[in-house]
Parts: sequence; C-alpha cells; structure tokens
Amino acid sequence: MAEPPTTLDSPGCLHLHDFLRAHRPRILEHWGWAVRQLPCTRGLPDPRLGAHLPALLERMARMMEALQHGEGYGELAEMPELQALERLDLGYDLEEVSGEYSALRTSILRLYTEHLERTAPGGLALTLREVERFCRAFDELATAAITRHARGRARTFHVLERVSQAAMGTEDLDTFLPKLLRVILEATTPVDSVTLMLREGDVLQAKASVGLEEMVASGFRMRVGEGFCGRIAAERRPMELRSASTDPRVKTDAFRHQGTRGLYGVPLMQGDEVLGVAMMGSRTVFEFSTEDKLLFRAMVGRATALILLAQLAERERLAREEAERALEKLRAQESRTARLQEVTAALSRALTTTQVAHVVLEKAVRVLGAAGGSLGLLSEDGRWFDLLETPGDAEAEVREWMHLPADTYAMYREAVRTGPVFYESQVEDSGAFVALPLRVEGRAMGVIGLSFRGRHFFPEEEWAWMLVVAGQCAQALERGRLYDAELRARTSAQEALSRLDGIMETVPVGLGFWDTELHFVRLNERLALINGLSPQEHMGKTVREVLPDLADQVEPLLHRVLETGQPVMDVEIAGETPARPGERCHWLASYYPVRDEGGAISELGVVVVDISEQKRAEEHLRRTAEFRERFMSIVSHDLRNPLNAILLSANAMLRLEDLGGRQVKGVRRIITSAERMKRMISDLLDFARGRLGGGIPISPREVDLGVLCREVVDELEAGRPGREVKLEVEGDLRGEWDADRLTQLCINLGKNALDYSPEETWVRFALGVENGFVRLEVHNEGPPIPSERLGSIFEPFRRYTGEDQSPSPTAGLGLGLYIVEQIVRAHGGTVSVWSTQKEGTTFTVRLPRSPVGPGAT
Repeated sequence: MAEPPTTLDSPGCLHLHDFLRAHRPRILEHWGWAVRQLPCTRGLPDPRLGAHLPALLERMARMMEALQHGEGYGELAEMPELQALERLDLGYDLEEVSGEYSALRTSILRLYTEHLERTAPGGLALTLREVERFCRAFDELATAAITRHARGRARTFHVLERVSQAAMGTEDLDTFLPKLLRVILEATTPVDSVTLMLREGDVLQAKASVGLEEMVASGFRMRVGEGFCGRIAAERRPMELRSASTDPRVKTDAFRHQGTRGLYGVPLMQGDEVLGVAMMGSRTVFEFSTEDKLLFRAMVGRATALILLAQLAERERLAREEAERALEKLRAQESRTARLQEVTAALSRALTTTQVAHVVLEKAVRVLGAAGGSLGLLSEDGRWFDLLETPGDAEAEVREWMHLPADTYAMYREAVRTGPVFYESQVEDSGAFVALPLRVEGRAMGVIGLSFRGRHFFPEEEWAWMLVVAGQCAQALERGRLYDAELRARTSAQEALSRLDGIMETVPVGLGFWDTELHFVRLNERLALINGLSPQEHMGKTVREVLPDLADQVEPLLHRVLETGQPVMDVEIAGETPARPGERCHWLASYYPVRDEGGAISELGVVVVDISEQKRAEEHLRRTAEFRERFMSIVSHDLRNPLNAILLSANAMLRLEDLGGRQVKGVRRIITSAERMKRMISDLLDFARGRLGGGIPISPREVDLGVLCREVVDELEAGRPGREVKLEVEGDLRGEWDADRLTQLCINLGKNALDYSPEETWVRFALGVENGFVRLEVHNEGPPIPSERLGSIFEPFRRYTGEDQSPSPTAGLGLGLYIVEQIVRAHGGTVSVWSTQKEGTTFTVRLPRSPVGPGAT
C-alpha cells in the first residue's frame, strides 16, 4: 500500500500544539496508514482502530500548550487507559500497544518536520524546543497506556485463572455454574449479582445466579428477542441499562426487589451461535467502568469455553451410559438373531403355505420357548379362521377350533383387532397364553397362538423379539400364499391356453395376435390360409413384412387401437395376398387391445372373416337390380307413347255419333283400362326416379293443404260411390310444397285405405299442426297389418292381402306406399304407420312448412 501524500497547507509557522489541532485529519490519515502496516491491526475495522485518537490528540495539544506557557496539565491517564483497555480487549500484548504509539509519534514528527521545512527553514532552536516538549508529553502518555495495559492484563489473567480453578474437579453444570458466577462476582467490586441464562431453542432459561437465586428457583424464562436479555441474544452484542429496577425492558421482578441500578449483559457466543446471556447487576452504581465491562466480557468468554467443555463432558457421559446399555441389548439381540436366522433359513426353503406353516410352528414354537402353539390363517374374505398346525396340543383339544368364524370371541379375533394378546390363567399350575397377529403391510392375515407352562413374564424386549419372529413368519406365509396363487394361476393359464388353442383351431374365422411393436406372436391356421403363408412364416414379423400390399390399410388401424385403447370393429379390408395372387379379395376385420392384469395393453388381436364370396354375390345382385330398374324405366317410358295414342283414339271414337250402345261400352272399357295402365306406368317412372335418379323431384310453391285434401276427398268419394271419406281440419295448414306430388300422396294413401277396409266403414283424413310441422293422418278400420310386415311396408312391389281379402280391381303394382315415402322424403318430412286390431290402421305424415329434402328445386 503506498504512503499517503504529505502536502500541508498552512498560513505560517505553527507551534506544535496548534499544528496538532490544525492538521488533525491529516495526522489521523497518516497514522491510520502506518498502523495498517502492523500485523495485529489488519483485521480490525477503522472506527475501532482509532476511536480514541482524536480526543488523545486534543489532550496532547493542551499538554504542549501548557508546557509552552509553563503551566500544569492535570491528569493524563484517562485517554491512554481507555485505549489500553480497548487493546487489551482485542488481545494485544505490550509490544503491539507500543507499536501503535510509536507509529503515532513517527506520523506527528514527520508531518511537523515537513511543515517547519516549508514555513520556518531557519528555526532550529524553535524546532528543538517543540520536539523536546512533544517527546516529554508523548512519553508520559505512552507510559500511562502501557502501564495500564500491563496492569489490566495481569488482573485479567488472575481472574481467568480463578475461573478455571473454579471449574476444575467437576463436570456437573449445576455444581460448576454457581462456583463460576461467585468468582465473577468477587472479581468486580461494585457487582451485587451475576446471572447466567442458557439458551434452549428460542428461549433463554435462568440456569444459575449469585445474588438473584430466586430467578433460578422461579424458572424464569425469556424468548429470544424479548426483554433485556432476549434482545442481547437476538442482536448478539453487549447492552447496558442505567436503572434496571425501573426500566420496562427488564421483565423479571427480581431486579426490582433487589433495587438494581446498573445492569450489563453479554452474549455467550460459540462462533455465530448464541449459547446464552450473562448479566451483572449493581445496587450502588448506575454505570460500570470500562475496565469492569472489559473484565466481565473476558470472564464470560472463558466461562463460555468452560460451559461448552462441561456440556461436552455431560454428553460424553450420557453417550457412554447409552453405549453400555446398547451393548447389553446387543448381546441379547445377538442371541435372538442367531435363533431368528435358524427360523429364517428354514422358512426360505419352504414354498407352499402348508410347508411354511409346518416350519413356522416346528421352529418358531421352540425358538420362542413355548410349550405348544397353533397357526390360524384368516380367509380371503375375512370371515373365517382355518387352523393349519397345532404342535404340542392334543388333537381332541383343538378339533372344535379347526374352522371357526372370525368374529368368535377368542384370542385370535382380539389379536387381529387390537394387536398382541396376553392371558395368564388364575388357576394354579396353569400357564400363560399369547396370540401374535401376522401382518403384512398393515393387513392381518392370521395369528400365531403360543402356550407357556407356568407363569411367564414378558419384558418389552421379549415382546419386540416375538413380534419380529411373527413378522418373519407373516412374510413367509404371504410368500407361500403368493406361490400357491401363482401355481394355481399357472395351471389355470395352461388350461386356458389349451382351450384357446382348441378354439383358435376350430373357429371358422382367422385369429391373430401382435405384440406392441406390431410383430406376429400367435395366429391360427385359418388366418395363415387366408394370408397364404404358414404360421411359422408369420412369427416375429410385421404386417408389412408378411402382407406388404395390405400394410397401408392395416397398420393405421393397429396404431389407433394402441393410441386410444379402444377396439376398431368391422373394418373392410381389400387387396391381394399370396394365397390368391392376382385376385382382389375382401375381408371383414375387427382389431382389439389385449390387456394384462394391470390394465396395460400387452398385445393386439384381430378377428378376420373372408367375405370375398359375399362381396361377389352382392355385386351380382346390385347389377341385377340396376339392370331391372333401368329396364323398367325404359319400358315404362316407351309404353307411354302408344298408350297415349290409344287414349286419344278412344276418346275420339266416343265423340262419333253413329256408335251403337255396345260399341260405346267397349270404347269406355278401353279408356278405363288405358287410364289404369297409364297410372301403373307413372308409378313405374316414379319408382325409377327414386332408385336411379336420386329421389323424386319436386317444385314447391305456396299450398293450402286443407284445400288440397278437400279436392282429394271429393275425388275419392266420386270414384268409390257408397264409401264415406271424412276430413278433419285444424290450424294453419299453409306451406311451400309440390301440390301435384302431395295430391298424388293423398290419393295413394286414400286409395290404400279404401282398398284395405270393409265397404261399410269410413276413411278419415285428419290435418293439424304439431311442433312446427304440418301433420296428415289417414285412418281406416280395416284388419291390422301383421307386425312382421310393418318394417317393409314402404318397400317397392309389396302388396298385402288379408286371409279373407282378394286384390282390389283398382290395385296397382305395389308401388303406392313406396312413392308416398319418396314424396315425403323429397319434402324433408317423415311417414310412419300404426296398426292394431282395436284401433285400426293409421298412416301419419309430418311435413315441414318449407321443404328441406333432396328433391327440392
């Protein structure tokens, strides 16, 4: 570190005492740099290093000024003694104290010499006189400081020696602490009481006191951070009160009763940890001297070390006693461990529950020193106890206990519910009985019963030992149960696998399984034939390796099953396989997950049905039906032209005046038959439009269905003289529909009702509004339609005649109801039928007011 600059600005030559006052900051700066070069001061903070130096420089200036004027300068010891005691508190020796004063002398003389060189170069006599006076004053100050340091150090060493002697010969804190505090009390004259508070967690507890014993007797406690002593512990620094008996920070009445004035407290520190607080009080002084406080801190520091040693010794004694007790337990445990190892070794060789039970009672009864024993296992449902083994007990004595309900009032039940049960008979020469529960992971699975001859005492260690043996037995029994269950499961799995093999080889469908990496792991012969490869050629291969042409269809379905965990049912797969190269085949496949006991997907399965023949048959039927419908459409269309010519010619003949009665009758018959044929051809054309043209086309416009139905009713009554057709109208029946098609619909339903009801009955048309729809009902009182035919009544070419009915002369090809359904569908509506013996037959049509069907244009 570089020396600080020494430039001093002064108006003229100054005497040394004026120089000390004028250039005090520069002197302090230069001295601080010089002292920092000493090893003992490098770790100290600046404020404490020169805390007393400004006052010391002022005192020295006054001394120099008094000497210059030939006057006395009074007492010199106060400032040097304070600094000496501060250094003593920091652990300085005499050489280190002298070093600080030597550095101060050097700094003052160097700076004053520079001042004189610039302001009074020729004033040698003045310089020598000033230096002589300065050295005299400085020597007195240094001598006072060093003497006080030596005296204080000697006193401290003496007191610390007494403190150490007080602690010799005892390791008991309760004996040691009062002796220690008495030494501290005797070492400081104005002190009347010394109290020690030791920390226990966040609380300070009065542990020992001389002069205020009532604090210890009353168990005085104070939380860290509260009260006078609590704040000392929290802030980790000494604190002082001038009137403790009246200060609100003092929370105990002991100081008030004693009339304590001055109170000084110091924390007991071990590194950064606060061990407690030591307090000294005085009834005669309000403030302790610096020397007393420094001495008290030194004694507290030594006491802290001694207390730590005493605490460590106490802990060592307790640890030694605990180790001796543990050693005794260890010897007993070694004996029990050897016996337990014998039981454990035998249990490890037993596999089934029966074998384990035999070992448990053969070995455990002997190891536990019992005369007899029994082993009862709780059934899976927890309702029964089954007695497996009873060595040492006569069979006649336990026969009635071999199978008993779990709620029977017995030691077994109590052991399961409450834990180990002990019972000692009051009959002379009778023994003791013990029931130990067998538990695995908190679950009771049974009980070991032990009987002892004569009275028996069970200490805590023996109870623990018996429970350990019971725990080993429980683990072995649980393992035996698991082994038995695994054996049963393995046998069951083998049987199930055999049944699965039989099923897979006999079912007429293909069955296969993949692992989660989509490799074949199992398949039946049927699936192998479908794929055209042997089962061995599938094993361990993926779908793409076995059937590359079908992989793009199958793999996404398998991945979907893996991702969703849900089956994919009835998916049609088409393509070629090695079984039929060059031929496109069709299969119906269902893919599903196979889960393990934990619910995780372990495999994927498939059921495959070859539907190639069905697809060929369906294609043949489709083509046949399409040909038939196209043929009917063409024929119906081509028949209309000659039929129209016949009607025109017949109507022209009726207008001839020279026709006789027989000729007119014949012409009318021609017209009637032609009109009937025309209607049949129209029905065929509508059928062809419905099947081949995407539905019957309609042209909606504003229509009042009530008016339309009135016209239809009049036409039906005119065509069937003697039959009554009723019309019931309710609500607003207007909407946008194709009037011609609705007329055709009403005529078809009306004719159908008239054709299939007796002549003496009536037919009813009922119109109304329902949930935003217009409803049309056509009802007749004819015989009911068989329930098995209701589902197909709207299919084309279906005509029904009852047992006592013959086809109506006006009946057509069986397309009327089919056309009705097509017209309703074109308008976006629905049609249904209800038919019973009691209520007759009703056809119900529901139409939206605006068509939303596929036929609207």
